[in-house]
Amino acid sequence: MSAEQAEKLDLSSYPVIGLGSGIYFTSHHPKLMEQAKRLGKGQQAFIFSTRGCPVVGKYHTALKQVLTEKQVTLMGEFSCRGYDCTGPYNLVNGGNKGKPNESDELRARKFIRRILPKEVKVPDIPLEKGKHVYVDAKSCIGCGTCVCSCPMNVLTIKDGKAVVIKDEDCTHCSKCADGCMQGSILIHHSKKEMIQIASKHAKRTSL
Repeated sequence: MSAEQAEKLDLSSYPVIGLGSGIYFTSHHPKLMEQAKRLGKGQQAFIFSTRGCPVVGKYHTALKQVLTEKQVTLMGEFSCRGYDCTGPYNLVNGGNKGKPNESDELRARKFIRRILPKEVKVPDIPLEKGKHVYVDAKSCIGCGTCVCSCPMNVLTIKDGKAVVIKDEDCTHCSKCADGCMQGSILIHHSKKEMIQIASKHAKRTSL
């Protein structure tokens, strides 16, 4: 949601709000800072940003100060490097090309899971011996995101639901589970099985 869209909402009705933007030299975007001033006591917020500098620095300080003044509880903060086309980076057509990348996205997902564990959907599926990939048919909407994201073609869509067709080929990359907005997929391998997977694919140069 953009800062402009937030202007039309009653932010006081939201118990938790995420505030983030790219870093503009020393702090978050001015419009985001203005929206932060609309929050109040009793609300919780988390901060995120992308930055050009390789070091996190104190770029969140100004926004954190606003939250402190408004008596908003800070739940956590996340930052990663992002594409930068300002200053000297213009000489090389921009810095941090390709950022944020998949690794940054994974770290962001872990951050959200940590601060909002109740909001992260995890299917309650009993584990079965010899099985590694599970789909909760009740919550699956058959969107096909998991099928498209799996590099090993472990899943397919059948009768409007995702189904497992090559359980033994799962490498536990978790792309399907991470991309499922319904939280319908669960992947489980024992430590021993994880080592076996690594050994099995050790000589691969490409999927």
